[in-house]
Amino acid sequence: MISIININNREWNNYVKKLNNYDVFYLKEYVEAFMNESKDNGIPILFVYENGDEYGINVVFKRDIQDVSIFNNCLEKSKYFDLTSPYGYGGFIGNIRNYDVLNREYGDICKENGIICEFVRFHLFSNYKDNYMGEIETRTHNVIRDLSLPMEEMWMDFRQKVRKNVNRANKNGLKIVVDKDGCKLEDFLNIYYGTMKRTNAENQFFFSKNFFQKINSMDNNKVYFHVIYENKVISTELVLYGSETAYSYLGGTNSEYFDLRPNDFLKYEIIKWCKENNLKSFVLGGGYGTDDGIFQYKSNFAPNGIVDFYIGRRILDKEKYEYLSSIRRNDEKPVNEKFFPIYRS
Repeated sequence: MISIININNREWNNYVKKLNNYDVFYLKEYVEAFMNESKDNGIPILFVYENGDEYGINVVFKRDIQDVSIFNNCLEKSKYFDLTSPYGYGGFIGNIRNYDVLNREYGDICKENGIICEFVRFHLFSNYKDNYMGEIETRTHNVIRDLSLPMEEMWMDFRQKVRKNVNRANKNGLKIVVDKDGCKLEDFLNIYYGTMKRTNAENQFFFSKNFFQKINSMDNNKVYFHVIYENKVISTELVLYGSETAYSYLGGTNSEYFDLRPNDFLKYEIIKWCKENNLKSFVLGGGYGTDDGIFQYKSNFAPNGIVDFYIGRRILDKEKYEYLSSIRRNDEKPVNEKFFPIYRS
């Protein structure tokens, strides 16, 4: 009932798009971008569940535990693995009703393939977390802008500061450019990298140019928005989208132009475009791991659209997990007992 689709399978996206409400994070090109970015990310695989008229998919990165330095000399290559969701959201999505069957079959196929444990970033629109066999936890929130309202009602649903800043941006002569092809990638990268440096972002967020070029190959699932002032890009954002939902993904702003209020203007124009293109939701995301100022800013666009973001942890082979964790605890480096899996801390 569950099969594994490998990343070199040309039919990968057909399995994904068999779902009418498929999501962008499950697409082949998206996970390939991360696979090519660093071998530490692992190899993407797609689990496909079929049971009568039930159909579901789950995208993960399969990581060889032997690649962790402390296990180089004590584990066989390609024997023990762990799974993690891609950056974004994962877990099973689809028209799944019999979770008892799914969970049993999924557990069995994982054990057969030497998978010790998994870490899940649960999809916001799936009830998989409610039927998950491992531990689930929520520490943070995400902001979802429901696009079903007429644009005039959405405008009034924004907090007053947003409406004020958008009006000010219009008075300042800001313009929006919708770039579906990634023609202004260099402008995007200059601002994006500058923003990452200014905010002291972790190294993992300094994605390479090749990463974005791979993302750009998703012709109908990505779009850039650029705010233009005096013929110059001053703020920019990459938006990814599936059949129903768009996501605020990566972007930044030239800090010299903050006073022109390009950020609120940019988000407003993205929301308007998503509405015009018949998408149902726009996910603004959360903060940098906490409900920080970034999260509070995003919530201004959907004060009633705040939802819990869940993660999940499941140990599939407890004996092997404890064995690997004991090796890590005996290592001279400090161990973070809150990290999962412990043996990777």
